[in-house]
Amino acid sequence: MTTNDARYRRHGSGRRTRNGEGGFTLIEFMIAMAITTAVLGATVGLAAQIQRAYTSDLDDVAVEQEVRYALDWIARYIRSAGSRPYSWTACPVFQAVWIDPNVNGDDDDIRIQADINPPNGDCTEDQEDVTIALDTVNDVITLDTGAGAMAMTDPIITGLEFTYLDGSRNPTTVDAQVVYVGVQVTGQSEGRSTTSGFTEFSLSTEVRIRAR
Repeated sequence: MTTNDARYRRHGSGRRTRNGEGGFTLIEFMIAMAITTAVLGATVGLAAQIQRAYTSDLDDVAVEQEVRYALDWIARYIRSAGSRPYSWTACPVFQAVWIDPNVNGDDDDIRIQADINPPNGDCTEDQEDVTIALDTVNDVITLDTGAGAMAMTDPIITGLEFTYLDGSRNPTTVDAQVVYVGVQVTGQSEGRSTTSGFTEFSLSTEVRIRAR
């Protein structure tokens, strides 16, 4: 091998070594950045969707709990309606339930009387003559014990409906004939919406008032 051939081989080997240790080109770097950005963007978007779904689920649970709470305390008041252990009462007019006490034609309010606090032949004590009604302006259910209406729920209640049946379970509009009272409460989710609007949750029950 000649001296020139040896130099040529060493020179060629050196060039191949330097090419093998070269870094990313600008184009390769830009492609890598684009891929990284896309992956990070997809991850952030997925995390945001999960967070929104979690928040909506919590909101739905809160609405269901509020509706259930409202139905429970309303039913409790209705169960006591008409309770009168004593045959006489100091009330000018004693009646278990009063249908549509605000006389507006809507079945979203009820007045209840009971001699329970304490049972003493009177019905003027606290919690013995109450009115339960839907406040459609503020989306709450109110309780009026004589000192003015007080909100009893969070502002997510969009519906309250009372239905009245007599002893034969026929609908009635006569106060004195009411034996069964149906109650339906509807709440509206604030966080989850569909194409038709926000989702709603309803619960209903039926209560038999005390025999008079």
